[in-house]
Amino acid sequence: MYAFFILRPVASSIVTVNIDLDAAQDLLEREWERIQSSDKSRYIDDNLVVQKIREVFHANQLTYKYILFTNILAKATNPAIHYRAMQAKSGLDGAYNARSLGHQVIVDWEKSHGERLGGSNEPFLNKPARDPEFALENAARSQSAQERLYNLLERLERKTNAGELDPVNVLREALLAFSELEPQTLDFESVSEVPYDQLHQKLESYLETTGGGERLAAVTAGTMTAHYNMAAPGEFTVKAEHANVPDEFSDDAGDVEIYRSDELVQAFEVKDKPTERSDIQHCHTKAQENELEEYHYLVGDGFKAGERVPALQEAQDGPVELILVYPSDLFSVLKFVGDEGRSTFLDAVGEFLNDMRAKEQNKRDFDNMVAEIRNP
Repeated sequence: MYAFFILRPVASSIVTVNIDLDAAQDLLEREWERIQSSDKSRYIDDNLVVQKIREVFHANQLTYKYILFTNILAKATNPAIHYRAMQAKSGLDGAYNARSLGHQVIVDWEKSHGERLGGSNEPFLNKPARDPEFALENAARSQSAQERLYNLLERLERKTNAGELDPVNVLREALLAFSELEPQTLDFESVSEVPYDQLHQKLESYLETTGGGERLAAVTAGTMTAHYNMAAPGEFTVKAEHANVPDEFSDDAGDVEIYRSDELVQAFEVKDKPTERSDIQHCHTKAQENELEEYHYLVGDGFKAGERVPALQEAQDGPVELILVYPSDLFSVLKFVGDEGRSTFLDAVGEFLNDMRAKEQNKRDFDNMVAEIRNP
C-alpha cells in the first residue's frame, strides 16, 4: 500500500525591503554637508568599526569599498535593510537591490566628489557583488579581505539592530573616512585670459610627455569642444574615450567622438606612437562600421620607419576619406576662438582628463600648466 503526500509551498518568511532612492540621495547630500562643516573627528564610539571602515577604504579590493559604502547608506536610509544584502533574492531578512542604489545614487555622487572609491561606473557588475548577499562562502581572491568586510558588516548589523549604534552615525563615520581619502580627480580653476602664444608654448611642452596617450586625446577633445562651442553653441557634444581601451572592450567609433543630438557626425583616432599602415587600415574599418563618410586620424608621433609612404597611400586609396591631422592643426584651431574659446578649451581638457580617469601625473602637470598661464 502506498502513501501519497501532497507537498504545498510554504510561504517564505524572508522580508524583502525597498529603498527610496530619492531619500537616499537627500540623506547622502545632507550628511556630507554636515561632516564637511563639522569639526568632529568621529561619530561612533566603536573603535573597531572606525578602524575597519578605513581599512576597507584603503585596501585594494575596489568592489568591497562600494559594497560597504552602498550598504551603509542603505541601512541609514531604511534600517530594515541588512548590511550584508546585495540582491532582493537574498535569503537574509532585509534583502534589497544594492545595484540600483549603487548605480543610480552612489556612482554619480562619487564622481562629483573626487572618485575617492575608484571611479567605477558599474561597481555591482563586478564578480564580488554578483552574489545575493556578502558571505564567506562566496568566491574571493583575498580571503583575509573578505573576512574583514564580512566581520565588519556582521558587527554593524548586530550592533545597529541592538540599538548600540545609530545607522545614520555609521553613515557619518563612513563619510568622514571617505573625506580623508585622496581625490582621484582634480578641480581645475578656470582662466579668463588665455594669450594664444603662451598657450601654444605651454601645450607643446605638456605634450612632450605622452602620458600613455591620455594627454593628446584630452587636448584633441578639448580643441574640438572649443571649436564647436564657438561655431554652433549647444548643438554638438564631444566625448573622449580613455586612450588605452582595447577595441574589443569598446563600442566607440574613436578616441574622440562628436555628436549632434544623438547622431555621431565625426570621430578621431588619436595615435601618440609612430603610425603604421595597419593603423590607417584600422581607421577605415572603424569608419565603415560606424557609417562615417570621413574619419580623422591624429598623427601624434610621425610614422614608423619605412611606413610613411604605404600609410599615406592607404589613406588615399581607402574606401573612406581619411583626414590626417597633426598637433599643429589643433594649435591652429585655437588661434581663432579668442580668449573665451581658449578658456573653454582649458576647462574641457581638465574635464576630459578627469572623466577618462587619467594618470595622476597627467592631471597634475596640466593643473600646473594652467596655473602658469593664470599667473605668468
